[in-house]
Order: sequence, then structure tokens, then C-alpha cells
Amino acid sequence: MASIPGFWDTGPHNPVPVEKTWRDFVAHVGGSVVEDLIPQPRNFQNADFAFFEDGVIAELKEIETEFSNSQAFTKGFDELMQRVVAEDPEWRPALFGGKGEPQWFAREYVRLFRPPLTRILKKANAQIKETKEYFKIKSNSGIAIVVNDGFASLGPDRVRALMGNILSTSYSSIDCCIYMTVNRYVELSGSNVPRLVWAPMYSDRASDGLDAFVNKLGEKWFDYIQTIIGPFTIGKDESQSESAAPLIGARSIVLPR
Repeated sequence: MASIPGFWDTGPHNPVPVEKTWRDFVAHVGGSVVEDLIPQPRNFQNADFAFFEDGVIAELKEIETEFSNSQAFTKGFDELMQRVVAEDPEWRPALFGGKGEPQWFAREYVRLFRPPLTRILKKANAQIKETKEYFKIKSNSGIAIVVNDGFASLGPDRVRALMGNILSTSYSSIDCCIYMTVNRYVELSGSNVPRLVWAPMYSDRASDGLDAFVNKLGEKWFDYIQTIIGPFTIGKDESQSESAAPLIGARSIVLPR
């Protein structure tokens, strides 16, 4: 980390406006911004982007909020701690010589973040569904692009897993969910190079070739973003040669204010 001048002062680059950058990127790679195609007033919730040649509709969602700062989280966390103390009145945090939380605690802690992520995915699902209906697209090629630049209370592997769990039983218009970051870097286990994330996951419904489309889109995205923020510290080949599950054990890097 220390080898990157100014990293701990301002971050690797100035904040990039996510929505504008994605709109410009989609136009750059031959896609369409949906709202430019549909006159006002619109009588449905439209998704953001269309790639008509591939039958793909995509909705961009940006997480700018730290969910652990919400009143709902505080209430839920207090209830968890009350349960811990009720089970063991002598309980103390590990920091003060205690034995730490019980085994169930981590699972229940993660669940506190389920409602806000569910709301995001529910809205994206509706927008993708209604836009596919408008353009009469039948293929199972709906993509939710979730950019997490604000929520750092859980590691990226747990956020992605939680979204995958939500999508496993609901929101059938989302056939692929791309979990990614634009301004939030993560630290991977065993690496001192801060990384941006592009981590797609797919439903069993996903149409043939959707994974190839997403992989190609990801390559184009990283080529494009480097024209804005400058070249990455490591090249594509080196990055791709690493662990097949790089997000396991990763953590979000929270810069000092």
C-alpha cells in the first residue's frame, strides 16, 4: 500500500461519477441508454441500458450508503447483543478478554443487511422486467449491475453471497448480477495491491452466451475506466492468473477522512 504515492491521503484516483461514466461507457461500446429511446412521459419503470444485438437489458444500481449507520441496523444490532447477553450474562468482547461472540452471531449479523439489498434488487428486477416487455425481449438476459462504493461493513465476498442468496429465490428477471466497485477499492488476501471488483453471478435461467457477453463487457469496462483514472498497477494477465475465488477473505478499504 505504501508504495502508492498519496494512496492513504486521497485514494488512488479522484471519485468517478458512476452513472455518467456508465452511460458514456455503454454508448462507447455500442449499447443504448434506454431513457434516450423512450419519450416522456414514460408509463413504466425503465432500466438504464439496452444491448439490442445481444438481447440484454441492464439496470445500474449504485450503493452510496453505509447501511450500518441506519436506525434499522442499530435496532437490529442492539437486539442481537441483548440476545448474546441473555444467553451468557458474563459475556465480554474478545477485546476485553472475553471469548467473542457465539457461533450464530456472524450469520445473524449478516442478515441485518438483507432488507436494504433486497430493496435494491427488487427495484432493479421490476425495471428490467418492464423494459424487456416494452421492447418485446424474450431472452433470459437481464443484468443488474450493483456498484458498491459506500457499504463497507461487510466484506465483498459476504455482500456478494448475500445478494446471491436473495436472488436464488426471488426476482426472476435478473439473470445475472454483476457486483462491482468503481471508487471503492478492496484488499485481497495475500496481495498488497488495491483492486476494483467485477464479480458476476448467474441464475440457472441465464441464456446461453450471457456469461461470454458479461466477460467481454468486463474487459471493455476495465479498458475504458483506465482511460479515465489511469493505468492499473498490475496488468490483466497477472490479475487473471491469481486465485479463482479472490474475494474470499477480502475486505473493503476505508480511507481516512
